[in-house]
Amino acid sequence: KIIGGDEFYEKVFGIYPQIISCKKEMMWMVWDIFKRRFSKNANLNKLIITYVPNRVELLGKHTDYQGGETFLLTGPRNFFAISAVSGDGLTELVNAEPEYGETIFIIRENGEVDVKREGEGSTYAITVAKRLSSNLRQVGLDPPKNIKSVFIGDIPFGGGTSGSSAKVIMDFLALAGANGLLEDRDFKNLIIENGRKAGIKLGQEGIDDFTLCLSMYLAHYENGLNFGDLKGDRGVGTFGGSEDHTAIFLGNQDKLLYCRYCSTEVLEQVDGWEEYIVVVGYSGKKAEKTKNALEKYNRLSIDAARAVKALNEVNKTNYLMLRDFYMDIPLEKRAEKAYEQLKSRDERLARRAYQFFKECYLTYRAVESVKCKDAEEYGKIINLSHDLSRDYLENIVPEIDFLKGSAFGLGAMGATGFGAGFGGSCYALIEKSRAEKFIEEWKDVYLKKYPEYSDIAQFDIYPPCRGCFWLQTYY
Repeated sequence: KIIGGDEFYEKVFGIYPQIISCKKEMMWMVWDIFKRRFSKNANLNKLIITYVPNRVELLGKHTDYQGGETFLLTGPRNFFAISAVSGDGLTELVNAEPEYGETIFIIRENGEVDVKREGEGSTYAITVAKRLSSNLRQVGLDPPKNIKSVFIGDIPFGGGTSGSSAKVIMDFLALAGANGLLEDRDFKNLIIENGRKAGIKLGQEGIDDFTLCLSMYLAHYENGLNFGDLKGDRGVGTFGGSEDHTAIFLGNQDKLLYCRYCSTEVLEQVDGWEEYIVVVGYSGKKAEKTKNALEKYNRLSIDAARAVKALNEVNKTNYLMLRDFYMDIPLEKRAEKAYEQLKSRDERLARRAYQFFKECYLTYRAVESVKCKDAEEYGKIINLSHDLSRDYLENIVPEIDFLKGSAFGLGAMGATGFGAGFGGSCYALIEKSRAEKFIEEWKDVYLKKYPEYSDIAQFDIYPPCRGCFWLQTYY
């Protein structure tokens, strides 16, 4: 009844028949495999259905981990999972698409994770199992029971739309949900209390405290840091911020999120466009966080931290983040001030600080333009943001730059690359009435230029969708 009707999908994605049809196929595939594989060795009296979306960073490139602002859209690409407690003491995480394999391990009573087989993305699942087990044992609780889970996703990995963060979150929700932790009062209080210790502002209007704190807790699964008193480990190796988890957990249908970080605060939930829609073009050039790409990504984070140190020396201050500087001067003048103070000391750090403050200013202007329903102004702003990222962060590859230019040439209001960079995707703002034709033309002109990506490049509409959720049911 849940996965066969339209209501479940309309609450998540809105009234988009093409999207809903695709999502139904995904869910039925997951359920069919789950029944075949685990009907005899899983507890079917308590099933957890999990939905975890991706995100588009509309504005706010590389600002979140320095306490800046971002403007976010929760996307229609996602993971689905069906999970239950294992009956044979073995965790099996099965991708419904068999070419990606499956991950098998045992969570021991002492919290150790004994890995038996590793499928695609196994690092995320193993990291989740180890940290959750460790944190539960730290407060005197038993590690989670082993589970059976079948999942599927249509988020392009390396596409810059938070596929890796979504995978971490899906793995966590499957494990924690099947174990009843997500509805357990003590566990919820544990996460909220440690969120408070981590500096999260509780009681934000329209925001559930547990959901907010859980999103930040899982951000710490990636960066490996402590969350309040809950000890971290090495995570998955990225020094990023928390915008991905904010959008994935807190998104609402037809709403855009304007947020600030360190700690996370939802400044405003803005009504989306009525006559325009975001179209995302995935280039096929993967923005993977492999060793070389990870070093480039982390360089931007490290340079920002070095810029903080340099500005503190110049201004004889002791601030922790770029956000904290120049609060006494208008937002639009802060980028030039930072550049002037640093250019003679270190040109690279000066450019990194300039980009941070300029991007925060553009993000503010973009939010105001959406509220004023000024799509033309919004288009100009995102064009500027793209150029700023290309010239100052140097993280825009030729494929993304071509997508931006060709989208604008085909009549988009504006376009920009987004996310960590070094590959990934570009989005454009286009009239809803033209979206289908625009997608065809944009894809055609891109693949004529880059035919090597013809099998993997993707072009889709991105209506603002609901953030992740889970529900318990039975068979």
